[in-house]
Amino acid sequence: MKIEKHTSPLFKLKPFVSFLTIFSFLLLAFSGFILYIRPEGSLARWIGWRAIGLDKSGWEAVHIIFCALFVLAGLTHLVLNFKAIVVYLTKGIDNTRRNLLEMVVAVVVVVVLLVTAVGKMPPSSWLMKGRAAFKNNPRALLVEMPVPDFEKRTLREAAEYLGRSPESVVQELKHRGLKGVSPDITLEKLARQNQMSPQDIYLLIR
Repeated sequence: MKIEKHTSPLFKLKPFVSFLTIFSFLLLAFSGFILYIRPEGSLARWIGWRAIGLDKSGWEAVHIIFCALFVLAGLTHLVLNFKAIVVYLTKGIDNTRRNLLEMVVAVVVVVVLLVTAVGKMPPSSWLMKGRAAFKNNPRALLVEMPVPDFEKRTLREAAEYLGRSPESVVQELKHRGLKGVSPDITLEKLARQNQMSPQDIYLLIR
């Protein structure tokens, strides 16, 4: 009697999608936490904020990319397990009422959180207040930004704002050893080229 051997495929789609969903969720959650504690946008640029080697735009890119991957993996997981999910859900509304309580509670939790988020009520408002504490009071802030988006001003504009001549500011920064100094370079770009923050540049020239 001949015994047939069943060989498993070299690459299994379902486990792959499951792992992809898990790993993308973990990175999505971690990048979300980093963005939760980061300073407000222009303030993050002003103080040269970074976390684990990435600045604000870097973490936003990570968060968006893995958000898209998580959604794609989740939808694929839903398609691959559609029949099982339908059976599981219908168990909650059939005559046995199995899982009905859990389903109702889950819906209530989601609706309540949605309402509190839109209405800016607790507990959602507590999370947003905690976010504001990190957003507006970074420890690395040494001097307040003179005007919004000051880091985007050129050295010429910054010098004129401070009542100084652009030439004197350029010469002073060159004397301090900064590279790429020119009247038309922005504080943000100059800071990045010299591994500093726009705040540091401002403190040198004010």
